[in-house]
Amino acid sequence: MREITVLPEFKKGEIAFKGIPLFQHNTTLKKELDRTVSEKEAVRLFESMLYIREFEEMIIKLKSKKFTPFDGFQFIGATHLSIGQEAVATGTMSALHADDYITSTHRGHGHSIAKVLFRIYSMTRDELVSFLDVPGSGESDDSLLEQAVSLHLFKTMAELFGKEEGYCRGRGGSMHIADFHSGHLGANAIVGGSMAIAAGAGLCSHFLKSNKVVACMVGDGAANNGICHESMNFTAMPQFGAGFPVIFIFENNQYGMSGQQSGEVAGVKYLSRRGVGFNEQNMHARTESGMHVLAVRNAVLEAAGICRKGSGPVLLEFKTYRYAGHSLSDKRMTYRTAEEEEEWLKFDPLLLYKKELLDNKVMTESSIDDLANKVKNMVEEVTIKAANASDPAPGSISEGLFSSTTSEGLGDKHRTLKTFKEPKKFRRDSGGRILYRHAVIEGLMEEMERDDRVILYGEDVAEYGGAFQATVGLYDIFGRNRVFNSPISESAIIGTALGSAMTGLRPVAEIMYIDFILMTGDQLGNQVAKTKYMFGGKAKIPLVIRTTIGGGKGYAGQHSQSLEVFPAQFPGLKVVIPYTAYDVKGLLKTAIRDDNPVFFIEHQHLYVEKGVVPEEEYTIPFGKGIVRREGKDITLVSYSHQLKACIEAAGILEKEDSVDVEIVDPRTLVPLDVDMIVGSVNKTGRAVVVVQAPGRGSFGEHIINKIQEHAFESLKGPVKLISAYEVPPPMSAPLERENLPDAAKIVKNIREMMAI
Repeated sequence: MREITVLPEFKKGEIAFKGIPLFQHNTTLKKELDRTVSEKEAVRLFESMLYIREFEEMIIKLKSKKFTPFDGFQFIGATHLSIGQEAVATGTMSALHADDYITSTHRGHGHSIAKVLFRIYSMTRDELVSFLDVPGSGESDDSLLEQAVSLHLFKTMAELFGKEEGYCRGRGGSMHIADFHSGHLGANAIVGGSMAIAAGAGLCSHFLKSNKVVACMVGDGAANNGICHESMNFTAMPQFGAGFPVIFIFENNQYGMSGQQSGEVAGVKYLSRRGVGFNEQNMHARTESGMHVLAVRNAVLEAAGICRKGSGPVLLEFKTYRYAGHSLSDKRMTYRTAEEEEEWLKFDPLLLYKKELLDNKVMTESSIDDLANKVKNMVEEVTIKAANASDPAPGSISEGLFSSTTSEGLGDKHRTLKTFKEPKKFRRDSGGRILYRHAVIEGLMEEMERDDRVILYGEDVAEYGGAFQATVGLYDIFGRNRVFNSPISESAIIGTALGSAMTGLRPVAEIMYIDFILMTGDQLGNQVAKTKYMFGGKAKIPLVIRTTIGGGKGYAGQHSQSLEVFPAQFPGLKVVIPYTAYDVKGLLKTAIRDDNPVFFIEHQHLYVEKGVVPEEEYTIPFGKGIVRREGKDITLVSYSHQLKACIEAAGILEKEDSVDVEIVDPRTLVPLDVDMIVGSVNKTGRAVVVVQAPGRGSFGEHIINKIQEHAFESLKGPVKLISAYEVPPPMSAPLERENLPDAAKIVKNIREMMAI
């Protein structure tokens, strides 16, 4: 039953928007010492900005060779510096709880340094000892804290140098630093790429009621990116009665790379105006100074409070400036003037705040010099140590790509205790069979019962039951908190699933047609597939992406493609493509329990096929194919709906030509059961691979490559690929029939191969 009724309403009027606060948090240290910060905290704000500034100036020295850790040292990698933006990183992180989450950008050294610094500042003695992984006996608390800061800076610099002891084991480098222990979900080299991840972390916080806030740090350039708007809309959905606890923080440093926000690439002067488009509260949007650390801190404190009350999301724009270029190779004076830089230098956040510390007698010139020298010396020490740290062993290159763990053995720890309707299995026919689509529903239902962290969302999956009725009834059983409709925002669906999986949920996200996965290229290929490896193998990503292949229904070029090769191309994804009702249920249950991202492909023509499915608990392991038909003369390798044509063709060949065909179904493409395929070809000496996709670049070509690599000696002739034409799927029925492989084409090709 729909909860929302939409009636016609055409009353004349106008839409009004409330104003957006502008620079309302401008304050002074004197005021804040009486209200929000102690003198110790005030000094730590300055210390944090000093660490960021000194760290990044060290990168300039390394790149220019003004500082060399040892003779012959060569600094490689990205150099996107945030000099001038230290107040945003420091003010934001100081206002968050230690266990709150952040996402970051390619210009994210400051975010990473400050996030972990303020976690360290909040640690107890026991927590410091644990962080350092040393006994700590006899050490003073101050000494332990200094050691913790030094270790943090060392691991950060080591990551920039690509060292094994870096935060991400050297896999990520400057633009991809993460520290999951500190709630840092990762810096991202794709502009706006982390915004859906942050939204997903907010979704998780909302569903688990963890009270954790997510600060999504992005540059001004992200405001012009599609994923930005998808993500903000996703967090503002009203269907849960509260938005997600996400603070979208735009560090507007005035330039994308050289493109200028104001007057050139954006039609609004203040990016905070974007918030007007997403909910009635304008996302509580405001613009504040990013050069004043206390203004940033107060704005984020207020935003975090809004989020913790269930009234998020919040959009904050901080006006700031990067004193360096986009990167150190950037000729910045080609797109901005010396006069502009001089004016912004008057608002250097360190100089502004230093003056306040002196004016309010919180620090003296001498104590500031002592602190600056301590910071400088520590950065030099960790730089030398990091430069001399161990490189990753070449033999470790594949480590961290996949988790070896699953949620098997969960017991009753997360069992669903309350449902809105009693879950019931589908009634089997006299042969124990149910529909393929019912097997999908049963698999989802059982796993959602077993584990209350499993959620299901996508377009039209709730009351409607999905475009192909493969989620019917689940909304009635589990309710909107577990089964809900998403906006038509494929990129956000995938990105939010990643963020929620990284932070505690086990999402099953549906993309209606596999054709639409092309909308998600960055989120699938650059984010979901790479996140675990890129961040040193330290994340668990229990995520299932369900989608369907069409074809044969006259839906033409954008709803009929067989794009299974697309996800299979990205290391870090598992790809599953079941043929029978038995397989779809067993493999889906395995996918949901896996601690890795799984791309799960169902075929629309199979939903109405029946198969035997036991009522008892079972799963099917990945990487284990099945011989659908045993034979001795030729091997047919195929998967999904094309197996139906293969089985029909095998019957014709046996009856009319006495050709005994063996049919191998790999069931999963990644991992691929190469041993089963090769074993069959070694037995028969001949091989045909059948796919629905066009041949060029298809997964069928990959299978052929494996056959030729491992069974070449056994082959009696070339391996044949039977595929669609090199054209987009046509709508016309005669053309579509001609395009798709069928039993007649398979029979014809095999007869030609065997000279029958």
